[in-house]
Parts: sequence; structure tokens; C-alpha cells
Amino acid sequence: MTHRSLFAAAGWMVLAMPSFLAGQAATASVPYVATMTYDVASVRENKNIDMSKGFMMSGNFEPHTSVFRAVNWTIENLIAVAYRTNGLAVSGLPKWTFPTLFVIDAKGDSATDARIAALTPEQQLAEQRHMLQALLEERFQLKAHWETKEGDVYRLVVAKGGSKLGVEGSRPPSADELKNFGDRPIPPLYQKNDGAGFDFIAHGCSMARWVEMLTGQFGRPVSDETGLTGNYDFVMKYKGRWDQDRKPDDVDPLPPLDRALQQELGLKVEAAKGPVEMLVIDHVEKPSEN
Repeated sequence: MTHRSLFAAAGWMVLAMPSFLAGQAATASVPYVATMTYDVASVRENKNIDMSKGFMMSGNFEPHTSVFRAVNWTIENLIAVAYRTNGLAVSGLPKWTFPTLFVIDAKGDSATDARIAALTPEQQLAEQRHMLQALLEERFQLKAHWETKEGDVYRLVVAKGGSKLGVEGSRPPSADELKNFGDRPIPPLYQKNDGAGFDFIAHGCSMARWVEMLTGQFGRPVSDETGLTGNYDFVMKYKGRWDQDRKPDDVDPLPPLDRALQQELGLKVEAAKGPVEMLVIDHVEKPSEN
């Protein structure tokens, strides 16, 4: 595992998924402005990591609530989720020694939870991201701004032969999933590492959510050009990123990410040019222990 990867970890990892706008979600005409903040928050650096044994990374926004939990997240992870970006679209990140990992438990009060539960899914995500942004600004003294420039992007399209995605509900949760998640909701999309490669597992995942994940994996903005408007179930197994990176004598049966998209899901990414939002970090520091 390298510290440049936002989403690689030993074991399984639930990823808090942002939507498309930084700090707000939009309806067709009137933008929704997020304003909520956490009522209580515990933030600490985990200084007991034994790299020889590996470690688990996990975390998510708890659906329909103000609750956010993160275990062993880097500052890159936190910024990526709070600001809907990936490590390659951020400049000015601190050069802290790896592993510099944080454990966070944060939530609003009961009134905040009730307000969030009454919002649309997009508005809920906007509020959850806004709360995490406010936490980073308060506890990490984060100051940042956005810049837009023309750059390399990818378009996600349906491959020749059509989509192989299953409709929502076509893949019920497995016994292992029910055991691992317990009384918590099974997320629409999460990643698991079994030691041989990675699985992306989806239960009712939208294309908007999927391209957000792929943006982090490919290190470039990925736009949804599939025309697929539903929510989908799937499992995609892969190892590595690009087919072209495989050595000629590599006989690993798991396909790299770009080939797995086509073989297993009937989708593919195409290189293109487009606007790239860059988050510029002006200042950030380690939080004080609480």
C-alpha cells in the first residue's frame, strides 16, 4: 500500500461518497446551500500503527444522519471526501510522514439529524460534506480555494455489446456482508481487498456515484456519458489500473481496472479534454488532541 493511493487498504473499506458540487447540491434551477455543522467531534491521530502488520481503513457518512466516522484516514482521504476530489487534483498537500492517520467521530444533535433525514439524497450529501469541510477548517486550520483549468479527463461510456450491470435488487446482500455490516446499512458502493486483488461491490449504485469512485481510481475526473439513469447491483473484481501496465508474461487471472470495466460491466473509459477543478491548499496543520 502506498500513501499516494486514496482508496487502497487491507481488508474492506466503506467510502463516503460525495456528489458533484463542492459545498452545495443543485436542483434544476435553485442551488441548495448547505449550512449545518457538527455538534460534537472527536479527532485524534493514531500513533500506534504497526506497518509490518498492516492496518484497516474504514469510514463513511452514515446515511440519513449527521454522523461521520473515519478510522485511519489520511488528510488526503479527508479532503477528497469533503471536497469531492482526488489526490491528483489537489495541490499544496502537506508532506507529513506516512503513516499520518486520523480517527474521527463526529455528529450533529438530534435536530440536525431530523433536518437531514427530511432532505433529498443530494442535499443530504451536500450537508454531510459541508460539515466535514467545517471540521477540517476548525480542527486542521484548513484554508483552500478552487481553480479551474483545461486538462485530461475520462468519459465513461457503454462498451460495444451493451451494459452488463444488474438492476437494483438483483444481487441480495451475502451472508458475509450481513455479518460485516451488522445493524448498519450496507452502502450502495464499497471496496474490498481479499489479498489477491480488489472487489467493487454495489447494491443500488447510481452512475453518478460510480464515476465519483472511478475519478479517485484513475486519478482524473470521470464524467458519466453512459445514459444509464437507474441504480445497479454488481461485483467487479480487478487488480491494477491499466491493461498496458501488465507485463507480457503476467498470467494473473484478475483483469486490471480498465479491462474489468469492459469484461464485467460492459463499460469503458475514453480519454478526452475538459475542465479540471483543482483544489489548492493554502494552509493545513495537524489538529490538537481532544
